[in-house]
Amino acid sequence: MIPPGVERYVGFMTSLAPASLAGVEAIVTDDMHFRDPFNDVHGRAHFVRCLEDMLHQLDDLRIDVTHVAPLSARGSAVDGKSRFALYWHFGGRLNKLGGRPWAVTGVAVIALAADGRVQEHLDYWDAAGGLYEQLPLLGGLLRWVRRRFAVP
Repeated sequence: MIPPGVERYVGFMTSLAPASLAGVEAIVTDDMHFRDPFNDVHGRAHFVRCLEDMLHQLDDLRIDVTHVAPLSARGSAVDGKSRFALYWHFGGRLNKLGGRPWAVTGVAVIALAADGRVQEHLDYWDAAGGLYEQLPLLGGLLRWVRRRFAVP
């Protein structure tokens, strides 16, 4: 069973838009911790700033959460927080690259506070293959390095 706090968070993220940021205090805690390959921030205001920046950097943003699973038999950890894995697909058009389409797949581990709001969101995805290889010049170099270290 997926708790209401997880369902609210998934709904919030999959319908993310500038107008939806106004209701974020009902979804995440004041001391929210958010980490992805580019950011590691604490506090709801910093989390909102990351979301605002993402909305500014991407057009046609799409976030689809395809699977939600508890990370233990009861969805709880040693510290008493319920943790869940969210398997997601993320995409849009990168404004800084002339509107180039971009998509990546990853997993987020989220932790719920006692009141059911999300207190932590840790993203795991391949920034090299997922973004850096899309960049002019750097992309070619990274693809060469990946081929060089791949098993023959």
